[in-house]
Amino acid sequence: MRNFRVKVDGKLLPIKLPKGMRVIDVMHKLGVNRETHLAKKNGKLVSELEEVSQNDTIEIFGVVYGG
Repeated sequence: MRNFRVKVDGKLLPIKLPKGMRVIDVMHKLGVNRETHLAKKNGKLVSELEEVSQNDTIEIFGVVYGG
C-alpha cells in the first residue's frame, strides 16, 4: 500500500492505495461521484482510466452544481 495525498474540492485527504490503481479507483475509495467530478494528474486533466503512481499529484474537483 502506498500513501497518497489527494486534493478533493479544495481539501487535502490522505489515502492508501495498492500499486497499479487508476483515477477511478481513487474516486471510488473517496466516495466521489465520477459523473459530477473530473480529475487532474500533475496539473493536467486526465481520463478516469489513467494509472496513478506514488509521485503523482491528484486533484479531484466538482463540475456540476445544482440541478
